[in-house]
Amino acid sequence: MASLFARIRNVVVANAHHAVDQTENPQIMAGQVLRDLGEEVQATRRSLVASLGAERQLLRQREQMQKEAAEWEQKAERMLAGGDEKLARSTLERAVSLKSAAAALDNPVGTAQRTTARLREQMQRLRSEWDNTRNRVAVISANQAAAEALGSVGQAADSYSRAMDRVHSLDELSRKASSMESEADAATELLNEQESLERAVSAHDQAAAVDAAMAELKQRLAAKSPAPPTSPSQE
Repeated sequence: MASLFARIRNVVVANAHHAVDQTENPQIMAGQVLRDLGEEVQATRRSLVASLGAERQLLRQREQMQKEAAEWEQKAERMLAGGDEKLARSTLERAVSLKSAAAALDNPVGTAQRTTARLREQMQRLRSEWDNTRNRVAVISANQAAAEALGSVGQAADSYSRAMDRVHSLDELSRKASSMESEADAATELLNEQESLERAVSAHDQAAAVDAAMAELKQRLAAKSPAPPTSPSQE
């Protein structure tokens, strides 16, 4: 009885494989794998472009803040030299605030640069995988054409088995590419989130920073001022 059930099972499996063989075309399936992988390459390229844009935007923003801070500091120096210490202090507060904001962008800039570097590497790997896949698809197509030309059932079955092995390995590459895309999308979303700058600095810390900057500014002005002439009696 067990032998009968085994034979029935073998017949069912054989018929199922035969039905699959009649409906699946290795050449078409391999071509679809190549198209899917090409879409993964395009998605990674778009993520890389977005990451590059975010990185450059952050760099420009930090550079602009640093430039404005230097300009406000120069204005404070001129006002202090003109005797208006109160206005010079207010102007210097603006310079200190801009310097703090520019420094707060250091971490986002570093994150953007690391993400861009990682996406560049992923892009190179995916491009290499796509080239290899294209060659393998060409081999699959050639094998199928040869099997069809020979018209041999046994040879056609062997060719189909080899093609399916390649397709299975290509499916693994496609899953790997999808995982890379998910990581790249997550990194891009993290980059696109605007980190709120800590503009509301505590009054104590802000005053301390301004006082230190004011003392440094006074020292520079004192160093620039000419020394008073020495009277004859002092000689």
